This record gives sequence, C-alpha cells and structure tokens, in this order.
Amino acid sequence: MDDDLDDDFDPLGTSDEPDPLDADNFSAVDYINKQFPNEASLSGLNAFVEKLKGQQMQIEENIRASVRRQAATGRRARADLGDAKLAVRELFERIKAIKAKAEQSEELVSDVCRDIKSLDIAKRNLTLTVTSLKRLVMLVNALEQLRSLASLRKYEEASRLIHAVEELASHFQDLSHVARVADLLERKAVVLGDLRQQILDDYASLNGGIGSATRQEMLPGGWGVAAAQCVEALGPAMRREVVTQFCLRILEGYKDNFQPPKEASGLDMAERRFAWLKRNLREYEAKYETNFPESWKVPCGLCEHFCHVTRQHLVEILGTSHHTVDPELMIRVLRKSMDFENELARKYQVDTPPEDDDENSHVGITGSKAVDLGLKYPDVLTGTTKKSTASSSATANGAGDEFAPRFKGIISECFDAYLSTWVKHQEQELMEVLDQSTMSDKMVCQGDEDNEDEDDAGLEPKYIYTSAPELFSAMKGSMTKCAAFSTQHTLFDVFQVFRKIMAQYANRLSGLLPPIGSKTPMEAKGIQAVCCVIGTAEYCDETLPQLEELLLKLISADFQDQISFEAEQEILRNVMNRANEALVQSVNSSLNEAFAKMTGTNWAGFSQDVGDHSAYVGDISEKLPNQFTPVAEHLSKIHWRFFCDKFVQSFVARFVAEIYKCRKISELGAQQLLLDTALIKTTLLEAPVIAAKGKPMQTAYSNYVLREMGKAETILKVLSSPDVVDLESMKAMLGEGSSDDVVNQLLALRAQGDGSDFSAGAGMSAADFQGLPEANSVAATMNFLGDALNQKGARAQEDLKKISGDMKKNFQKLGFPSSLGATFGGLGKKSSSSGQ
Repeated sequence: MDDDLDDDFDPLGTSDEPDPLDADNFSAVDYINKQFPNEASLSGLNAFVEKLKGQQMQIEENIRASVRRQAATGRRARADLGDAKLAVRELFERIKAIKAKAEQSEELVSDVCRDIKSLDIAKRNLTLTVTSLKRLVMLVNALEQLRSLASLRKYEEASRLIHAVEELASHFQDLSHVARVADLLERKAVVLGDLRQQILDDYASLNGGIGSATRQEMLPGGWGVAAAQCVEALGPAMRREVVTQFCLRILEGYKDNFQPPKEASGLDMAERRFAWLKRNLREYEAKYETNFPESWKVPCGLCEHFCHVTRQHLVEILGTSHHTVDPELMIRVLRKSMDFENELARKYQVDTPPEDDDENSHVGITGSKAVDLGLKYPDVLTGTTKKSTASSSATANGAGDEFAPRFKGIISECFDAYLSTWVKHQEQELMEVLDQSTMSDKMVCQGDEDNEDEDDAGLEPKYIYTSAPELFSAMKGSMTKCAAFSTQHTLFDVFQVFRKIMAQYANRLSGLLPPIGSKTPMEAKGIQAVCCVIGTAEYCDETLPQLEELLLKLISADFQDQISFEAEQEILRNVMNRANEALVQSVNSSLNEAFAKMTGTNWAGFSQDVGDHSAYVGDISEKLPNQFTPVAEHLSKIHWRFFCDKFVQSFVARFVAEIYKCRKISELGAQQLLLDTALIKTTLLEAPVIAAKGKPMQTAYSNYVLREMGKAETILKVLSSPDVVDLESMKAMLGEGSSDDVVNQLLALRAQGDGSDFSAGAGMSAADFQGLPEANSVAATMNFLGDALNQKGARAQEDLKKISGDMKKNFQKLGFPSSLGATFGGLGKKSSSSGQ
C-alpha cells in the first residue's frame, strides 16, 4: 500500500499518542483492568463498547477506500508501462535506420578509395623491390671488396665491411629459397670462411712452425691491432677460437715435457709445472702482448687451458699410482694446487664484458661510413633490422661467458677421488701415536691442589695419562690439515677415523683395569692406575664435545647432522663406571678377612660382657682409611664422592648379608653386634674425612650412612630384644614396609625365643615334606629354635609347646600333612626333655 494510506488507519485522530492496542506486548486482561479498575467504573462499560464499535466501523470504511484507491493506481501504472515499451520500440527502429545509413556510407567510401589503395600497395611493393635490388648490388660489391681487402691483409677496412655484409645479408634470410639469393649467401659464407682461416694462419705464425717465417714477412706492420678488429667483427666465436688455438700451441711444449709417463710428470715435479706457466706468461708479455687486445684476456685463457691439461695429467698419474704414492706428497701437491688456483682467482677476477663493444660492432653502416667503404646506395643502410638486433643481443650474451673463468677447484678437485689413501695414512699415523703414547704413558696431576677447597675446584680430572692430550693434539692436527684442503667427504672420513681411534683408546684404558669379579685387593700402584683411568676417561669425555664443535665449524653443512661422538662418550662413561666398581671391589676384598672373623664367631653361644668392640671391627676401622687414602689422593672431588657413595652402598648391603650368614644370634650376641655396628657407622663417617685430609663429606653421604646403618641397627635391636617373639611384634618393631620374608629370616636368626608360626597339613609325610625347598628352610628354623630353647629350661618348654601348636595350625592352613605337624610336635617334646 502507499504511504498516504497510513492516515486512513487512525480512526479517532489519536495518532499523536500510541494506541495501546498496537503495542507488541498487548495484554487484553491488563487493558480491561486499566479501563475498569473497580466496580464503580463499570457504569461506563456501554459507552466504551459503543466507542470501540465506532472505531471498528471507521477502520472498515478506511480499508474499503484504500482498496479502491489502490486499484485505480494499478491501472495508471499499467498504462505508463505500455507507453514506455512503445517508446523503446521506436528508439530501436531509429538505431537500425542509422546503422543502415552508416553501412551505405562505408560502401560509398570504399568504392571511392579502392583505386587509391591499389596504387598505394603497388608503390610500396615497388619501393621494397628497388631497395632489395640496391641491397643485393651492395652485397655483391661488398663481398668483392672484402675478398680483395682480405687478400691484401687490410684487416681494418675489412672489419668495417664485415659489419656491412652481415647487415645486408640479414635482409635476404627470408629469401634463401630463391636460387640466386642462396648462391649469394653461400658465396658470402665462403668469403668469410676464407678470411677466418687466413686470420687463424696469421696468428699461428706467431708461434713458429712450417712457413711461419715467410708468412711473417707478408704481414704488414701493426697487423695485430687491425686483425683484432676483424676478429671482433667476426664475433665472439672467432675470438675464442683464435685465443684457444694460440694457447694450445704454446702448451705443446708443456705437454712434451710433462705428459705422463715422462720423467718430469711425477707429483714431485708439480712445482716445475707452475714455474713453467709463470715463465711462459712473462714470455707472452714480452713477445705477443702487442698482437692481442687486453680485453681478450689471453693470459687468463692460457692459465685456464694450462689448468685443464694439468688436471688431465694428474688424473692419469693418480689413477695408476695412488696406491703407492706417498700420501703426504699427494697432499703437498694438492695444497700447492689450491694455492695456485687461489692466486689465479685473485689475479683474474670475474668481471662483465664491455657494454659498448658488441653494440658498436653490430651498428648499421650508415651515411658517410657507407660512402667511405665505396658502397652504392648508402640511403638503404639507414639502420639495423630486427634480426640483426636480435643477433647482436645474442652475441653480447655469448661474449659475457668468456669473462668468468672458474679457477677454484679446477685442478684440486681431481684429488677428491684419491684422498681415501691419505685418510688411511692418517689412521695409521694416529694408531702409531696411540701405540707409542700408551707404551710410554705417564700419570700427570692436573690443577692446583691448594685450590681444591674452592667450590668449582677439584671437579676436573686430578690424574690423567699423558697419552690422552697427545692423542687429542694429533687428532686436532689431522683435522686442521684436512680442513685446509677439504671440508666435504674427506673431512667426514677423518671424523670416522677419530671415532675408531677413541674406541681403541677406550679399550686400552679398559685393559688397565683388574678383571671383573677379582677377589684380590689392589696395591697402591694399582689403585693409582685405576684412578688415573677414571681421570683420563673423564678428560676424553669432556674434550670430545670440544672436538665435535670444531668439526661442526669446519665441515660442510651437508655432513653436520652426522657429526656426533655420543657413542664414544658412552663407552668412556662405561669405562669410568667399571673403574669405580673395581675400586669398590678392591676395598671390599680387603675386608674379606674381617668379615670372615665376624661370621666365624659363635654368636649363638656368645657369653662375654658387652662393652668393647669385636676384633673384626678393629680390622675394618684400620683397613678402610688405609684403602681410602690412595683413592682420595688420585681422584677428583666429584669422582671421590661418587666412589664413596658406591662403596657405602656396597658395604651396607654386604654387612647386612654377613649378619644373615651368622646363622644364629643370641641376645648377648645381638647386643655385641649392635655395639659393633655403631662403631662401624662411625668408621664409615670418619674414614673418607681422614683419607681426604680433613675435608668433610657432603651431607647426602652422611645421611645415607646414618639411614642405612640404622636399618642394620634396627635388625640387631630386634634380635637383642627378648620381648619380640612372634611375627606381629617383630613387624611392629621393624616398622611399616617390612616383608614376611625379612621377618622370617630374622626369626630364623634368633638363637633364643620363638620362631614363626607354621603348622602341618594332612596327606603328606614328614619325609615327603623334608624334600621340599620350603620345608628345608622351615626345618632349619625349627632346629635353630629348638637349640635355643634347650638353653632356657622350663620356660623354653612352655614356649616350644605354644610354637608347636601354632605351627600345626599354620601347616594345616597351607595344606601340609598332619603327620608333619606331629613330627614338629615330637621335635618340641624331644627338645623339652633334653632341656630337663
């Protein structure tokens, strides 16, 4: 609907205020409550209804009026649309009429200009024909003049004619299918070919040879400069050919003297080769330099060809004798070759060709130049063609390649295939250094002992073998020598040799250690040797990363991810661990006699007063400081601490094992062992300090000794306590985490008191039970308990009866025969009767 119809829906003229009936959240109940808030207001209900009906009628009337108005507006719109379509059709008709008139006008103009166009085409064709004939005449004349000038060796004039001939001939390339034109182009190629050969022969006469004297007499003075201009006109290919032939003729004498297998061709004569080149370069400057432009860089070309010939000679020599040649001689020649290449690269640096030379050589011959050359119709030589311009660009690009000779690696690269011989030689030399240094090895002390109290001091190896620094010095020398001539595969091969050498050296160090499982304590010299092995292995382990870092700086990026000494470092760490184990085993072996005294004592029948330590404790207290002293003197601080930690771990485990080896221990015996354990604990804390000349041990070591020896003391306290007679009380005293196996072992150790509660089951005889592994340990426990109870009299009899009853119950639970319980019951009666 139109916007004008909005007013039709405001029936009561209250458009200024919003109608509540139009609200989005309209609620009929709220609206009625608002109009009639109480009963008194219901009196106006009829008037309100009448008002609403009036509004409804007004809205319906407005709707009808709006529908009628909208229908009238639609009819007007359809009429306007029909008028617009009619106007568009008229416009199309007018455009078609205009287009038809334009076509008629074009046809009229074409008819008028048809004759003019045909005349213009005829004129253009005639002009091209006349120009082509003039150029053809000029090409014929230029070829005749060029032939004449070439025969008279007037190269300067001939060089200008060459440009004209090339430019004129470029116009007839598309007409080469015409026989006369093809003959003329072939004649042009013959003339230029004869001129090229004549110039080559003239330059060849500079080096001597058959007829060179006669030809030299025929050459006019200063011919070299004019001939060079002619060569430039003939293009870069001609210039390269002149320079190449000249250089190769000079190198004929070099080949005669140094071609293998002649005497002077050996590697030891390499310096004579380079001296020969320097001598011939000086000769060139004196005799031939005036005949060649400086831009041709003939000395550079001579050096380049010399390098190629020398490379061929060296490849032939190395291919036949690289297995027998002296590797050091080969490397010396390689170094000299690289120095020579670097010298040439500095002397003949890469540059760009002159930009104007090629452009000038291909510029069209115009105006006065054509007149000077005696050519007719100079007006047809007004510029260069597209083809000649393209040829000029291609020639310029080709000329640029001549000015970038590659000298670096031109000779030395031929050695790469044969450097494996030198690598093997280096491996042999390093093996010899390894053999000689280890045969005459000496122990040297590193660092200052006065500074060991500092925090960072004493962490480096204290004693090392002199062979380690000598070996690393030799390897560094080999690496530096190799990096001077190769940072590729050869240096990587040298790295592999270093790995082999370090593995061999680690094996040599391992061979200095005592055999695994040796039961004999080492003497002071042996301990010193083992400590020196630890220091040397640590020195190698710390030096290898430095060597690896140097290699990574030198070697090519293609090999950097393969450079690593991790495997060799792991071997060295294994050697250090084995050496530490050897030291620990040596000290442990020195205590064999003391522990033998300990286990040989009858702790079950121990009846002495507890108050003084046992004899074996005195042996341990005497031997430990004596054994620790040489170790402390020859190990670095970090390895000394590591040794102490390892030893105390081994000692505590052995001490507990030796307690269990005592079989039966009485209360008095356990009390004596408890006293001995306290003294041994003190010895373990003091021995490292005494050996290290008063330097305290770390707190972790002391804590470990106190904690682990405290466990041994707890075991002995359990054995010495008369109140601990059953499984539960023993577990309570040992603390949480104690297993039944440990408790059973402790019960088996008691020479008095109760054993663990076992009983027999049914269906198995005592003889059958005794054949079981479990029965053997249980029977042994009961035997110990029986012997202990025999010493206690009447109280022991009652205890044994109780144990026997408990054992029967436990055996029945485990499924053993009841006869076995009777066997242990009889054992209890027998023990009680013997005790009485």
